[in-house]
Amino acid sequence: MIYLFYLLTTFFSPGNLSAEYKQERVEIRLVNELFRLRNEHKADSAELYLADTVQVYMKYMRNVPKKKITLSDKSFWKAHPKNKFEMTEPVRLSDQSGITTATIIGKEYLDGKDFKYEKIEIKFNKNKKIVYYRAFNIKR
Repeated sequence: MIYLFYLLTTFFSPGNLSAEYKQERVEIRLVNELFRLRNEHKADSAELYLADTVQVYMKYMRNVPKKKITLSDKSFWKAHPKNKFEMTEPVRLSDQSGITTATIIGKEYLDGKDFKYEKIEIKFNKNKKIVYYRAFNIKR
């Protein structure tokens, strides 16, 4: 009887379960860091989170190398120096076939004052690198 109790307490320790729930998923930390770098317009640093080739980037770029994305972001931020994105809801994650999709809802400020609501989908491969990044305008 004591042996059975010992086994149950070993495998079902509430201390281990609560610590596990408090941990934040890697993808959420990566999304937060990515948007911090993007809001600071640090394209070279944000490039670290991209796969070598990204299947979809924004609306028109397909199967594009990360260096081209960095150049595109630098050009965009030069034209919109006050651009920033503010998350308005917690990041939602879903997993399917080894791909994790992060859905982010927020406000994009092109000029620093006026904004439009956007939904951003970011897909991570099994190596936690971004292989898909797409923004959609949404109505609120």
